[in-house]
Amino acid sequence: MKEYIFRQYLANILSHLDITQNEFFEQSKKREVVLPRQILYYLCREKANMQFTEIRRYLSKQGFEVALDTIIYGYNSFSELLKEDEDYLYIVNKLKEIQN
Repeated sequence: MKEYIFRQYLANILSHLDITQNEFFEQSKKREVVLPRQILYYLCREKANMQFTEIRRYLSKQGFEVALDTIIYGYNSFSELLKEDEDYLYIVNKLKEIQN
């Protein structure tokens, strides 16, 4: 249902953080790859009210298979980071804009 929003968030993140889609979907635990994914999980859940299973389905359509627990963990981790560092709130507000 909200795949368009998911794709817009993904495009915004890739553009703003200057990473490629291949880098984003790389099976890696490097911070510069993990953090953008966590931001995507957060945006989808908080700003678009997507279920975690819905986020997983859209990731799968992009060829990126990820466990539901990983998405939940990433969402929770970024939520905690927002509490510790409010500068990320500015980034989230910038990234949540959707083009029609």
